[in-house]
Amino acid sequence: MLCICEKPKQAKMIAQAFPHRDKKGYIEVLPCEQFREGGIITYCIGHILELAPAESYGPYGSWSLEDLPILPQKFILKVTESKKQQYQIIKRFVHDTSKNLQTIVHAGDIGREGEGLILEALLHMGNKKPVKRLWTNSLTKSSVEKAFKNLRDIHATTYTPMYWEFLARQHSDWILGINMSRCISILLNNIGIRDNSGGFSVGRVQDVLANIVYRREKEIASFKSSPYWDVYGHFKIGKHSYTGKWFLDKDDHLFNQTQATALGDFCKGKSSYIYSVDKDKKEVRPPQFYNLTNLQAEVNKRIGLSPAEVLKVAQELYERSLISYPRSEPKHVTPEEAKMFPKIMDNLGKLPEYAPLLKEPLRDISSDKRYVDESKTDDHYAIILTEDPADLSSLSKNELFVYDLIARSMIAAHYDNAIFNHSEIITVVEGDFTFKSTGKQLQHEGWRVVFRKNEKEGNRSPDENGDSVTILPPVEQGETGVCESTSLIEGKTTSPKRFTQGDLVKIMENAGAYLSEVEKEGFKNSELSIGTVATRAGIISQVLNKKYIRVEKNHIFLEPKGEILIQSLKGVNYLTSPVTTGKMEQFLAQIGSGRGDYIKDYHRFVQRTKDITTEIIELTIESSKSWSFDSALEDLQASVEMGPCKICDGKVVDRGTFYGCSNYHTNKCEFSIQKRLSGKELSSANIGALLERGTTSLIKGFKKKNKEGTFDAFLVWDENEKRIKFNFNGVPQKKVKK
Repeated sequence: MLCICEKPKQAKMIAQAFPHRDKKGYIEVLPCEQFREGGIITYCIGHILELAPAESYGPYGSWSLEDLPILPQKFILKVTESKKQQYQIIKRFVHDTSKNLQTIVHAGDIGREGEGLILEALLHMGNKKPVKRLWTNSLTKSSVEKAFKNLRDIHATTYTPMYWEFLARQHSDWILGINMSRCISILLNNIGIRDNSGGFSVGRVQDVLANIVYRREKEIASFKSSPYWDVYGHFKIGKHSYTGKWFLDKDDHLFNQTQATALGDFCKGKSSYIYSVDKDKKEVRPPQFYNLTNLQAEVNKRIGLSPAEVLKVAQELYERSLISYPRSEPKHVTPEEAKMFPKIMDNLGKLPEYAPLLKEPLRDISSDKRYVDESKTDDHYAIILTEDPADLSSLSKNELFVYDLIARSMIAAHYDNAIFNHSEIITVVEGDFTFKSTGKQLQHEGWRVVFRKNEKEGNRSPDENGDSVTILPPVEQGETGVCESTSLIEGKTTSPKRFTQGDLVKIMENAGAYLSEVEKEGFKNSELSIGTVATRAGIISQVLNKKYIRVEKNHIFLEPKGEILIQSLKGVNYLTSPVTTGKMEQFLAQIGSGRGDYIKDYHRFVQRTKDITTEIIELTIESSKSWSFDSALEDLQASVEMGPCKICDGKVVDRGTFYGCSNYHTNKCEFSIQKRLSGKELSSANIGALLERGTTSLIKGFKKKNKEGTFDAFLVWDENEKRIKFNFNGVPQKKVKK
């Protein structure tokens, strides 16, 4: 039996589920009595294949609008350059005819990408052996053993619906991305905006996210702060004193200082009575278990890790069999997982960090629908601890933090509710002016004690409101008294807040909340998601790496390059609206569910993408005739300005692979400096010095043309010849030892 995994640690954990093994690099031969074949070989496959570039389908090496759209009839796969040797080894096993290698076990991640990566490779290798699917949310020994006893069949002719979903996503994103990236880049280049920081990449999910940040940036830029004044009344009712804030209907600010002062002066010393007293006891249930989105948002909020970093940490914990599969959407588990809760609590009770929280008998939550509900799970379930005990001393700081969050969420679920007393007093002055007093008192701590101990480390209670120190007096409706004094507190309206990276994953999960009813076209907020729970961290990283946005102190800022991208796509809402990607994700999910004819649905989906791509290329070319990027272009150039042009009065700016004159699009100045010269990467400091002073400092390690040695030199600007030259200035050349 040949068992193929995605990652080395997965192979290791699967191997450890069986008692005997001989390790040979990545390959592990596991004698195993459970299988007649006599043994298992596990091998890591990773991203061993990739879609071939556009040049593989025709003479598309040089970018031209006339070549668009590029619409392959059949997609070509190529072996990833760094994985060629690995590919051949796996292929040799796939075609091995020995008795022990009659069956292949697919042990990829239990998601769209994990499903597709391995099946795609097996098809590419010409596999003819039966394939079984290992399906497990946990890599503990018992879970892997159980999964091996319940292997799923995969039909070699059509494979699985999830595989066709993987192909539909992969092929449609290639069509949109390749064509629109070329289209936008060519059109921008035609007006002098050349590739910068890796070029202008276009895609159906990254553009939607960039557009959401763009819209927030515009809201912040257009916001004008206004001062306001809050009027507080300080009341004496019988023996009791308390404070209330003026309000009228939904307004509690006054935007005219004169009016606020007059109101405060009028109310001083005036008779007052209590219009109403509302008291309410509210019970707050323990928080639900984490899914990946909530875990990423919570960790980012507490200690600032990016969603990608949180996923990486969670993956490490999963591959060490300490938590369940992390790329999970549900917040519930099935009754089968709930059977493990006593063992998990027993393990935690043996750790000094959690033992004090587990002294009392715990509540049985096996039938509590807030946590255990099979109808609210899919092939995955909430992120919980496994039944394997943890050695906390072996965890890194970040691993420990994430493990602790998950552990406390599980402990808290076994506690009773927290109970708060809420109270509200409405006081009326002179029969006309109303003041509101609110109070909140924690009566019973309940599950909140689980988080209280670790507040200094950042693992505070997920209850956002926290505790209030305001305790209102025991007054009754109708009681009378006086407004002894008033006070004014000045404030000002604040602009919409910048998103954090944690906000972005929540927004991507529920992007419809950021659209108007007209834009949503009748969709529910939950139906308009960006990406999947498994891909959102990667999408954020992609938008960051393309320099469309940047992060400063965990706050998201739109970059000039991102503004140019979104402005260039304004005539093509298809690529910037959550409605588009939401509809696509719904259709992809339908393919993966296998509810219909998923092969026909795949072909329909890809053909629809081709039709839309053809249409939006035409729309983009037409809309480009009215493009204007004056302010964004100035910001872009200012952000990468290196110094004065040596030929004209322009500024030399970063153009990606070279530095060029900003006046290229006005006077066609062709002054440029390649970033890499004679095999040496030129630093921005040296470029700046060359432009300002006409010479760099000594640069070491230029390669000779014959590649047999290196030399050191200064770079200088020759004013007579109007070009850059080497100046050795007596510096001896060095020969590299062979």
